[in-house]
Amino acid sequence: MKITILYDNKIAKDIKGLKAGWGFSCFIQTKEKNILFDTGWDGDMLVSNIQILGIDLQEIDSVILSHNHWDHCGGLARLLNLNPNLKTYILYSFSKHQKEEIKKRSDTYEIRKSSEICSGVFTTGEIEGSLPIGKTRISIKEQSLIISTIKGLVVITGCAHSGINEILNSANKLGEIYALLGGFHDFEEYSLLKDIPLIVPTHCTKNKRKIFSSFPKNYVEGGVGYQLSI
Repeated sequence: MKITILYDNKIAKDIKGLKAGWGFSCFIQTKEKNILFDTGWDGDMLVSNIQILGIDLQEIDSVILSHNHWDHCGGLARLLNLNPNLKTYILYSFSKHQKEEIKKRSDTYEIRKSSEICSGVFTTGEIEGSLPIGKTRISIKEQSLIISTIKGLVVITGCAHSGINEILNSANKLGEIYALLGGFHDFEEYSLLKDIPLIVPTHCTKNKRKIFSSFPKNYVEGGVGYQLSI
């Protein structure tokens, strides 16, 4: 299994031409399927990074969207124009019009409950969380991925608006967690990370310094070009 970060706020590898931008996307290679998790915002930037990192767009089997925020699904239309054979996994809670447009361009599956997408790759299903907007909080649903590897489970989040605690609880039902990678947003429940050997915060994680200072031996900085091979 191999994970490559394709879109993030920072660049991890000094490779000529790679670009960073607000959003997240990573490429997951398993024995059976090649999966893109989220698409960032700028489709052209995403495609450029994909090509520079030596990934063949036509070998991507499916796209899984964590939630419907622009910085996680903005690049989808560009990808579907280039590879119309992609299967797309979206949330049941996506808006009617958004689902209609995506379904016009790809075989689309609506995710509501936790399930196995392909061998060893699971979705948490929709987990409800909230996002602060001014003095109020709005409800938001999000899915994360759980991948079974020889070292344990690798959990990949988009923004973790649904809460790291809820995501880890879902993953713990499947086994022991080896790695947590992705956006942690405004996460502050640091004790939840104490037994996770590899922690790779990316994108919207606000408290990276605190996470690093709490778990310096387990922490690895993410970014475009970062790769995890197991």
